[in-house]
Amino acid sequence: MHNEDRAGRAGDGARGPEDRRSGDDPRRPDAVAPPEWPSTPPHGGPPSPRTVIDGRYELLEPIGSGGMGEVWKAHDLRLRRFVAVKGLLDRNAMTPATQTAALQRARREAEAIAKIEHQNVVTVHDQVETDNQVWIVMKLLEARSLGDLLSGEGVLAVPRAANIGLQVLQGLRAVHAASVVHRDVKPGNVLVRDDGLAILVDFGIATFEGADRVTRTGSVIGTPPYLAPELFAPASPGPTPASDLWALGITLYEMVEGRVPFAGHEVWEVQENIRQSPDPAIRYAGPLAPVIQGLLITDPRERLDAAAAEAMLREVLGDPAAPNAARAASATHPPTALSTPNPSTPAPAPGPAVPPPAPAPAPVMPTPPPASAAAGGPPGRYRGWKVAAAVVCVALLAGAGWVASRGDGEKGGDGDRAGSVQGQGGSEGAAGSGSEERWKDTHPTLEIGVKDDQPGLSKFDKKTRTYQGYDIDLAYAIAESMGYGKGEVAFTTVATDYRSTALKTKQVDLVIASYSITDDRKTASPGGYSVDFAGPYYEASRGFLVREKSSKYTINDSSDLRDLGVEVCTARESTYEKALPKQGFTMAKSQPNTYQDCLDKLLDPESDVYAVASDDIILAGYVEANPGKVRRLENIQGAEGYGVAMRPKTPVLKGEVCSALRTILAGRIWEDMYKENLSGLVGDKNPPGRPELTECQGL
Repeated sequence: MHNEDRAGRAGDGARGPEDRRSGDDPRRPDAVAPPEWPSTPPHGGPPSPRTVIDGRYELLEPIGSGGMGEVWKAHDLRLRRFVAVKGLLDRNAMTPATQTAALQRARREAEAIAKIEHQNVVTVHDQVETDNQVWIVMKLLEARSLGDLLSGEGVLAVPRAANIGLQVLQGLRAVHAASVVHRDVKPGNVLVRDDGLAILVDFGIATFEGADRVTRTGSVIGTPPYLAPELFAPASPGPTPASDLWALGITLYEMVEGRVPFAGHEVWEVQENIRQSPDPAIRYAGPLAPVIQGLLITDPRERLDAAAAEAMLREVLGDPAAPNAARAASATHPPTALSTPNPSTPAPAPGPAVPPPAPAPAPVMPTPPPASAAAGGPPGRYRGWKVAAAVVCVALLAGAGWVASRGDGEKGGDGDRAGSVQGQGGSEGAAGSGSEERWKDTHPTLEIGVKDDQPGLSKFDKKTRTYQGYDIDLAYAIAESMGYGKGEVAFTTVATDYRSTALKTKQVDLVIASYSITDDRKTASPGGYSVDFAGPYYEASRGFLVREKSSKYTINDSSDLRDLGVEVCTARESTYEKALPKQGFTMAKSQPNTYQDCLDKLLDPESDVYAVASDDIILAGYVEANPGKVRRLENIQGAEGYGVAMRPKTPVLKGEVCSALRTILAGRIWEDMYKENLSGLVGDKNPPGRPELTECQGL
């Protein structure tokens, strides 16, 4: 961003060309071109540098343009500090006939914005009026825009995205409480300081109570990919707080998925994309998926409101300051994508969540009303989210009973029971009163985190809406051994860098996703979360994938990669990320969170990525899926033992999984799964040697 080389960034409206992401194209009709600042301005034009406003604020240099108006870096001569000074009037749109009305509107806008006092909203120091301009004086911020962060990192980890989203939402709630609608919420208008504080900026096109509706001829004001669909309607009432929340949903999606869900430079393009695919695919959002889906409901009447969205974001973050939010929202977290239940499998009979002698009722989310309740609106798929706050009291009254019914082993959970089979009171799923409790007793559905982009191992079929592959077959076999029917197993997509978080936040019970067993993951995995493993159930070799044909390099084996210093891509938080640099390989500057993203870069002829590092079985799947485009090099030293991951201190769960693995590996089940899913990829009909269950010793 061009402003980062200067003393600081304006708290409002300082955007340069590097801030633009998809949909921020200056060529579109509603884009605002940066103004040219003449050294000697004409009469009535913008002031020149060294102009002093109100005898106090000395203008130093223009630092960008907001949606409307002019933004300057200035020096506060009285308090001796640098500030950002913004003129609220769009001089190009003013005529003598409209000047009086424009001045009145600018005064009201300045007063409305100045009333907003919140740490996540740019601070307004002062309001000043000159002969032909209304100015607001704001804090000059040392921060990068969220747009810059995404341009550099591609995607953000779910907890970080949730934290930024929560802060922006809290800022928006303060904005809306002041009867102001921002109208341009997007990554370029969110600043993120080094300490993590997120600040909403650029109120250049904001509207407020009492304001006239401002549009440009033939267009809707704002950045097209972030505009709510109701704003496109001819009879639209204009921007509302709900349209700001839609834009927040787009921003959350972009943070974790790496792109906007409804692309387009023109309003009509975005509108058509929303009409054709109102439910964008969500692959990496994990527990953020329900929040994003709720905010991206096309009918603003059905859209997730701010209070419910905040409760759910706090739940994602496990915020201890809001236990009511955590309990209220936890029942609303469906997996990102579910396997299709087997219709032949009978549903489990209803019964108490916790067996006697300590029954405890769990709070029940209200049943969403039928779609007909909102005439003309879409089915109320997510209406239950909008009443999340209404069940707070129920959740609080349930208290420890809710935790116990989930078998979560936290305060009020199993630690309060009389004893356990393993003699470890307080562990998840521990039995009470010496009874032989099974994991299914407190978890009627087995939640399993899997990958969705690894052919042969674990792939999501969009046509059948089911997961397929070796890991999936293994998951069903383990579940069957634990007493679950196929319809009682739910799969959730988890990216490489999100697996431990999915376990930590209790979104899933198990992760079966080519999860390599390493000591650092067992002690302190990425994000500070340790996990436990059962297994290994498969051992893979390490290797590389390269382009079949390259106009720049000739790559025959892995030594060429090292000698040429070409960029190697791997999944963030994978074992390769730390191991390969030690072996002399050159890694890409920033790693994505999936191997599929690496493959996409490899297939891009304009990319600087010339190799993908992963396990041989994963790479073999990519070769089969992209014939003639990529090829594998010979394997290198080292092997990856895949394990079934779970939260630590879950002895009942681990015991059952280890028991299932022993049965699976001892018989034909393991061989049949290999032959059906993997043998065709590696060209070997015979399965490799059976791994020893080193992580199940003593159980």
